[in-house]
Amino acid sequence: MLEIIESLLISFVAVAILLPVVRFALRRLSPAGKLSKLSADEAKYMQKKEWQLTIAYYVFATILSVFCAGGLAMLSSILHMSSEHMFVLTPNFKALFAPGLLLGLTLALLPLRLSQRSLLGSEYDLYKQYMQQQEGLRSVRIYGILFGVMLALSVAAIWFAMRWHINVDENQVQVTNLLNQERTYQHSAIESIRYLGVEGEYLISFDDHTSLNTAYLKPVTPELIALMAEQSDTRVIR
Repeated sequence: MLEIIESLLISFVAVAILLPVVRFALRRLSPAGKLSKLSADEAKYMQKKEWQLTIAYYVFATILSVFCAGGLAMLSSILHMSSEHMFVLTPNFKALFAPGLLLGLTLALLPLRLSQRSLLGSEYDLYKQYMQQQEGLRSVRIYGILFGVMLALSVAAIWFAMRWHINVDENQVQVTNLLNQERTYQHSAIESIRYLGVEGEYLISFDDHTSLNTAYLKPVTPELIALMAEQSDTRVIR
């Protein structure tokens, strides 16, 4: 939970820092031209409204990120489900929260766009005028391009994240990484199994100096750990 909260706070800081940079770039690329200027008081008031919209965006992003991470974890289990193996381990919510967060930050633009008129009420037209003054008439098109780029990056991140899974049989462990590369280990290649203090979380080390942290996998049952410990002739280190 602390890792998730930390990721959400980092994303909020990133949005707060990157948003002015994007706005400055838009003002340089798409000057407002001859538009009716808002007074200093009106512009200052609209800046406060802009921060309110930023907070609303962050709320949408938080909800969608959690939903997307949970949905991706469920989808991963469905995609890699197989009756050919004794155990199939797929990424859990914690492992898929990063791509879920990226997708949530992207998709949050949609409800924000749809709810702007409701959030701003009678000041919606004034806000549009303020945005045109700040970013120019082509800002909507540029935001559309940025949305497409972010969506493409999100899909790419999800595509790679969903590849990771582990198949465990009676005699071997088959690990498929993010690049769809497969490594097969005999149980005898396991050097140690270390209990991390939380049920279902173990650090499994192999003889090629690679490790498998089951804290990012689901489900890890005591039967699975018992099988690996028995077949590798090792004891679980606590």
